[in-house]
Amino acid sequence: PSDDRFWQELLASAVSLPAGSSVEDVTAISRAYCAELVRNNPRSGNFGALAAAMAERLGRATRSAATDTEMQQACGAVFLLRIFLKHMLETLEPEDVALQLRGRDVAAAAQAP
Repeated sequence: PSDDRFWQELLASAVSLPAGSSVEDVTAISRAYCAELVRNNPRSGNFGALAAAMAERLGRATRSAATDTEMQQACGAVFLLRIFLKHMLETLEPEDVALQLRGRDVAAAAQAP
């Protein structure tokens, strides 16, 4: 679910990069995470869960009484979803992107032998 403890902790955490990290280093790290999400998404449904978490956080962030933490979590969720979606569009065939976006049950059934 979008309010799952995993998403709460992930979206509340700050990522510290090692001193001297180059753009290439950060790109390589993000590509590895994206590839892992794509590989596991048919079983985990994490892309859909992230999209739901993003929608929920955006709803909280748009309230007039939104806290800085809610705003930060919404921005983090949008950023992660954007990175994952960009990776899918750049590396997968259109039909594979569609399977990733349809959700866990459809994607898992399409990959079953």
